[in-house]
Amino acid sequence: MKIVIAGAGVVGESLCSELSEVGNDVILIEKEEKVLNKLVENYDITGMVGNGASYETLLEAGTDSADIFIAATESDELNIISSIIAKKIGAKFTIARVRNPEYSSNMQFVRENLGISLMLNPEMESAKNIANKLLFPVALSVENFFGQKASFISIRVEKHSFLNGIQLKKLEFDPKDKVIICTVKRGEEIFIPSGDFTILENDIIYIAGSIDSVRKFYDRIEQSNLKINSTMLIGGGTITHYLIGKLLENKNKVKVIENERERAEKLSEAYSKAIVIRGDEADQEFLIQEGIKNYDAVVILTDSDEENAVISMFANSITNAKLITKMNRTLLLPILENSTGTSTVVPKKVISDMIISVVRTRTDMRGSTMSLLYRLENQVEFITFEINENSTAIDVPLKELKIRKGTLIASILRDGKMIFPGGNDMIKNNDSVMIVSTIPSIEDFDDILERV
Repeated sequence: MKIVIAGAGVVGESLCSELSEVGNDVILIEKEEKVLNKLVENYDITGMVGNGASYETLLEAGTDSADIFIAATESDELNIISSIIAKKIGAKFTIARVRNPEYSSNMQFVRENLGISLMLNPEMESAKNIANKLLFPVALSVENFFGQKASFISIRVEKHSFLNGIQLKKLEFDPKDKVIICTVKRGEEIFIPSGDFTILENDIIYIAGSIDSVRKFYDRIEQSNLKINSTMLIGGGTITHYLIGKLLENKNKVKVIENERERAEKLSEAYSKAIVIRGDEADQEFLIQEGIKNYDAVVILTDSDEENAVISMFANSITNAKLITKMNRTLLLPILENSTGTSTVVPKKVISDMIISVVRTRTDMRGSTMSLLYRLENQVEFITFEINENSTAIDVPLKELKIRKGTLIASILRDGKMIFPGGNDMIKNNDSVMIVSTIPSIEDFDDILERV
């Protein structure tokens, strides 16, 4: 596909790396020549110095014949304008990254009347991600699929867990509450386990199932029955703006610590049921005075990675609360997660993964349409496909399908019912199918089958 990207920041670089790697024709527009040259040298892309909102620049970049145009600069206004122009001159599909809550509230109007195909908000998506994690306090990650009918979560296996030392085939379930353990991470290794696989202490397991069945299995694992009823948010930026509303909907008691007067006043005016305190987010004595020890969860969302890391270490030393920390760069993630047990969220990674997923769903596929993509450390992909009549897998018992090594058909959604398939089950037209695979860049469901 021909893909034009405006903006060579963290998101733009990530997109250039991944999209060019799988054979797409990528053209990058960036006003800073030095930044542009570095990416052109590192990746198989074409670069153009210029303003992404310039009609002439977009034409020169070939946007009029682009399959996808992506506006990922730091400016919402620039992204909106460039996407509108790109659509008007002929780009088939346009994506704009938009962060300002004022613009986000008008997304439907902008899409319908100005022609932007998709607007993505990293802060809003990050807030959703954090809210999901707080519903499963001990889970390391939480994602929904099958149109919010199902979930998968990741859990670290503790020494005293009933899972420690058990073979998967010996796990017992009520048929209506069955889940599947579809991936196990052990140290740096990742396994797609068979029934003979034995779970060990410190394994990170990925569990998929209906939302109710995952919740019940989670409750079996998590014997402390920790519930998040109160949350302290440290930092009052855009993610906090979106997150407060979600927490209040879940009947959470919310306190926000924010240093800047204007931010604090805006949050206080917007959310009368939340407590907003103006003060130094990094002042340890101040945080103790404000009762950081008394909250079930502490979410650290200041604008500084270094400050967030220090606050996380401090919070970890004085409280057993669920810790979630925002980071803009990924360099500190392993150190932070291993030393403090905090769960991290990286807004720019959240949005680049979403854009990659959207791009791959736009690929001209034979027998399916990709509806969800979740990647585990770029080693394993969880993908859901909507199967159509052109798939060669339809009406063939799974035991007769020659499925490529490193792939698992985890579940099927048919007529609203979730199925964990066995060898005699068959995939039908219009099924939604979730797969787990270590094979990179699967575009179509039939790509998991051995080529004859």
